[in-house]
Amino acid sequence: MTPEQPASRRYADELVYSDVPLAGFRFGFASRGYESYFLIESERPLRTLNSSMWGEGFGEFRRLMNRQVPKQYASDDPLAEMNAFMGEKGLDPQNTAALLTAASLADVGHEHLRLPGGTDVCAWVTAGLSNKARAGKVCDVSSLFPGTINTVLAIEGRLTDAAFVNAVITATEAKTAALQDLNIVLEEGGQTATGTTTDAILIAATQQGEAYRYAGTATRLGYAVGRTVYEATKRSAAQCLKRMGGSGMSPSGFG
Repeated sequence: MTPEQPASRRYADELVYSDVPLAGFRFGFASRGYESYFLIESERPLRTLNSSMWGEGFGEFRRLMNRQVPKQYASDDPLAEMNAFMGEKGLDPQNTAALLTAASLADVGHEHLRLPGGTDVCAWVTAGLSNKARAGKVCDVSSLFPGTINTVLAIEGRLTDAAFVNAVITATEAKTAALQDLNIVLEEGGQTATGTTTDAILIAATQQGEAYRYAGTATRLGYAVGRTVYEATKRSAAQCLKRMGGSGMSPSGFG
């Protein structure tokens, strides 16, 4: 009889790993249909800023997860449910920051950019477009329901807290620009979507290498964040649209 493997090996046994152009990182993808997930692992602790509840706010983690769930997913305690999922996979919730989505992880878009001087920035985006939204649009709030574009950023550099927040703004602008350039519009009114209703972002920095006080679009780091998130979002959203048969685009198509 084969002995049960230790819990710490469960996630590693179902992940297929690929190279990441960041020293000390690796990317693993578990293709399990509606239960797929990917994991970005670092050899050293990362300073993180997470908009979701699983490692919320600023923290320090070595693993970044994006987990897919069925569209009918519902939990009275999503924090405890995610922690239980991590435990089943042999992952330590205290060392894993995570995002959750019903978007297909098979549509993940990835982009990497290296700045002069050696700073590497990588973005991974999973875009679901079944619940497009436009921030600031008047609507019946009772009609809103979850729908997600998740963004994960890994940065080789030392960021101030302000730079982390700047990076959130720049990444959000880049995501919206990608949707605009794909002509992603709302079914009602035909206005350009700025995102979906429950978009989330997880940013991680090595806190080694070049120091960055800002990450707005006028900065080198902001340029890298914008370019990588834009391209990754556009790639993932285009894949999603292909599966949806082009639903959600304006008559002019991809423009």
